Amino acid sequence: MSNDEKIEVAEKRIIELKTLIKHWRTSNISSRKSTADLVEVMLSERLGSKAA
Repeated sequence: MSNDEKIEVAEKRIIELKTLIKHWRTSNISSRKSTADLVEVMLSERLGSKAA
């Protein structure tokens, strides 16, 4: 595996871990609206990082 491939895999893992941490921090959200907003933000961040 080349260094570029290792970096790409690591970057994907970082995104996954950040998403998991955000979920844990907000897991006590009781409002469906807040949950929907959180999911929307996470998806937009993922799409933004893929476009970069």
